[in-house]
Amino acid sequence: MPFLIVRATGGLGVLNAPRRETIVTDLPGDRWLVTLEGEHDLTTAEDLREKLRAIFRTGTTVVIDLSPTMFLDSSTLAVLMRAEEVARENDCEHVGLVVPKDSAADRLFALVRAHRMFTIFQAVEEAFAFFESASNDPGMARRWQARKQRIVKNEQAFRDYNDRRLQHEAVDADDDREPIPFVCECGDPDCIQALLITAAEFTEAHSAPNRFIVKPGHVYHDVERVVADNDTFAIVEKHPAALKQPQ
Repeated sequence: MPFLIVRATGGLGVLNAPRRETIVTDLPGDRWLVTLEGEHDLTTAEDLREKLRAIFRTGTTVVIDLSPTMFLDSSTLAVLMRAEEVARENDCEHVGLVVPKDSAADRLFALVRAHRMFTIFQAVEEAFAFFESASNDPGMARRWQARKQRIVKNEQAFRDYNDRRLQHEAVDADDDREPIPFVCECGDPDCIQALLITAAEFTEAHSAPNRFIVKPGHVYHDVERVVADNDTFAIVEKHPAALKQPQ
């Protein structure tokens, strides 16, 4: 175990450093379990990123267990948020996180409203059982596709509303930098949060029909990717698969 030497009055003292380890377990059936033990921050984020990239190239199902995680910061959260997109790029079919209630990860996710960004389970066994059922049940696959369609439909409705609002705004050529209140275009039908952007920013953000503007954190990573973001809003782009109609 790593240790830290600190200078104290009268000599040297030795304190055990916090345990921080990413354990990768190769399971039968192209399944992988990634367990984050102890404390994880900027010093461990790159190691986690590289390990995930490596297993996404060979695995079909990856479960990331945050049960024994005592602390994680925004750098680790950023790696996890990018994980599903990287998995998809490498044809890894299923990615899930184990985040028990009242755990350190659960408290951080609640603080930044990150639960909606992941497929979350309470236990490792539950996660693998769910993904196995999804692989063997065509009906479940169709339900997952239908869920993605609902998200896209909700976002399109919000975008259409914002388009109509922009048309009714009297925006002069010299005044297109004045902020206008629009609604968040995320896939949550109950979201009522507003965002302030200029007409020029709004037009640029919607330069493609599959792009939407959302509040930071209001991203569904299984159906979209972030193409630009700042403190006020993010621009997301739908994955082509999410735009397909369910069979």
